[in-house]
Amino acid sequence: MGNLSADVIVQGILLGGLYATAALGLSLVFGVMKLINLAHGQFLVLGAYLTSLLVSAIGGDPFLSAIPVAILMAAIAYPMQRYIFSPVMSSGEEAPITATFGIGIAIQTLLLIFFSSNPRSIDAPYATSQLDIFGVHVRLTLLIATLIGVATVLVLTFVIKKTQFGRQVQAASFDPAAAGLVGINVKHTYASVMAISAASASIGGVLIALSFAIAPPEGTNWLLRAFTVIVIGGLGSLSGTLYGGFIVGLVETVGAEFIGPQYRDLVVFGVLVLILVIKPNGLFAKRVRK
Repeated sequence: MGNLSADVIVQGILLGGLYATAALGLSLVFGVMKLINLAHGQFLVLGAYLTSLLVSAIGGDPFLSAIPVAILMAAIAYPMQRYIFSPVMSSGEEAPITATFGIGIAIQTLLLIFFSSNPRSIDAPYATSQLDIFGVHVRLTLLIATLIGVATVLVLTFVIKKTQFGRQVQAASFDPAAAGLVGINVKHTYASVMAISAASASIGGVLIALSFAIAPPEGTNWLLRAFTVIVIGGLGSLSGTLYGGFIVGLVETVGAEFIGPQYRDLVVFGVLVLILVIKPNGLFAKRVRK
């Protein structure tokens, strides 16, 4: 039996911040397009690997290398949505989900071909650093991930609620056909949202690789964790994704402390089922357009 110390609680919250940051792109795409992007986990891994490659080639801080990688990921995701996902979205829910699954498998296969299945992490002087704040040990990379997650939610919420692009996103989310009739390019809007999602995922992947080793097959595990976060938080709710991440992180660390680390997944998914029984739409369900 473990002890519920302040360290356990803080580490759980900060781990949840990392989970939330990794899940934000998945939440955004579902909130706007009602599309479950099964390639999201591989977007995370691809962003981590490309950043690791760039850091190895030119050196410097990983976050500086993450900026051009995020732009590249957005540039890849835009035509992917515009010319692969959007054309099949009118065929029903199954076709676009299947398309994202296929893209995910393709990305994983390419990563295995070029990098093998060996886990890798991104090295940085602060990757294993800890801060002592009022006697509580805080892992720096998890703190950075949490701050980035909070900042991303605030920025995306502002963009969606206060900008012209955000109004187009809300209109396309609410009624794509009506949005098209008033002159909104829905396919362009959807593709832009997917680009933002991929860029966000690449940053999340960098944060994961700074905190843990990552390998191409693990994209599925991170997709499951991200999906758990957005389901608990409420599908399509950006702020709910943040809260959902905190809940999953706390449940995981507290469960590992009291029951054992080998049962952490059992505890997390058990809590997921319990929450869905009580609130099928998640704890903080709210559509992006509201």
